[in-house]
Amino acid sequence: MQQQPVILRRPTLAVLAALTFLSAGCSDGATRIAFELESAAADFRRSSDTTRTLRHMPETWPEGCDDAYTIQFSARSSLLIWCIPAIGEKATSSHTTTYHLRFVKVPKTYIVDKAAGKPTFIELTKVDGDVVITGVY
Repeated sequence: MQQQPVILRRPTLAVLAALTFLSAGCSDGATRIAFELESAAADFRRSSDTTRTLRHMPETWPEGCDDAYTIQFSARSSLLIWCIPAIGEKATSSHTTTYHLRFVKVPKTYIVDKAAGKPTFIELTKVDGDVVITGVY
């Protein structure tokens, strides 16, 4: 008896959307900030505002920081997060992305130490049609 051939079909749009949603939900801390910046930049561009502040509250799971963290926006480069047991101690893990650069410009480097569970504030400014990070605290 011959086996029937397996027919592979293209995934439907709904399947692709579900996979995208699941992968976004399972992203690391740096990528989650990049996703927040993507949404904030889109809303900001449609508004008449000239400045806006994004409040990012870190999640501990999945691949987030349970304790203190340091966040770095590198000039025209990576967004990095280091998870540390306490400010000043050695990092226990880190996450990085450049995805945010599709939506915002980062003209200078910002490095901020944050205590566990404390939010990071990211100032956005419209400059010549671009959304620019002008402060991180």
